[in-house]
Amino acid sequence: MEITATNPPPASTGQGSLRTLLREATQAQHERLNRHALLAGLPQPGYTLANYRLLLQTFYRLYRGLEQRLAEFAAGPVAGFDYAARAKLPWLEADLRHFGIDPAGLESAAAPVSVPAISGLGDYVGVLYVIEGSTLGGQMIAKCLRQHLGLTPSGGARFYSGYGEAGASMWRGYLAFAESVAADAEQAGAARLAANRTFALFEFELDRAILYGPLDGRGSHG
Repeated sequence: MEITATNPPPASTGQGSLRTLLREATQAQHERLNRHALLAGLPQPGYTLANYRLLLQTFYRLYRGLEQRLAEFAAGPVAGFDYAARAKLPWLEADLRHFGIDPAGLESAAAPVSVPAISGLGDYVGVLYVIEGSTLGGQMIAKCLRQHLGLTPSGGARFYSGYGEAGASMWRGYLAFAESVAADAEQAGAARLAANRTFALFEFELDRAILYGPLDGRGSHG
C-alpha cells in the first residue's frame, strides 16, 4: 500500500505540511501492513492466484464499508474534492467478476466491515490519505501482476491499475485538498487519528482473511 509520491512540496503550516504529519504518524503501521502475508509477496513471481482472489474479496468488503462512510459524509458540502469520481468499489467488482466471483454473494457471506462514521473534515482527509495513497502505490503492483500473473486492467487487475496515467495528478489533487485543512490544528489531529484507524482496519481485516479464508469457498491460500 505504498503511499509515497514524487510531487511539488505542498503548502505548509507552523507544524509542517499535513502530508508530512500523516506520513510520520502512520509510518510504523504502514510498514507493518506492507509486511502482511497477503501483501508482502504481491509484487513477487511466486504470489498465487488463490491469495490474490482472497485479497480482492477482503478489499471488496473493506471498500464497501469505507466508501459508504465517505458517501454519507460527502452527502453534505465538501468543497474542493469529489470522491464519487474516484470510487474504487466498481474496480473491485470488475476484478471479482473476472474470476467468476459474484460480489453480491460476498455481501451475504459475512457481516459488513465495521467502519467508524466520518464526523468531520479531518476524519474525511485521514481516511482518504490511506485510500488514495494505496491507489497511487498500486501502479507498480499492476505492472507486477501483468508480468507474473498475466492480469490486465480489463482482466483481473482493474483495482491495482487505479487511475492509470492520471495517478500522479490525482494524488496531487488529494494533497491540495488535504492541505486546505492543515491550518486547523483540530482537524489536522482528527486526520491523523482517522488515518491510523484506517490502517488498523486494513490490518485487522487482512488478518481475519488469513484466519477464515476465502468467502467464495475456493481453495486454500497458503
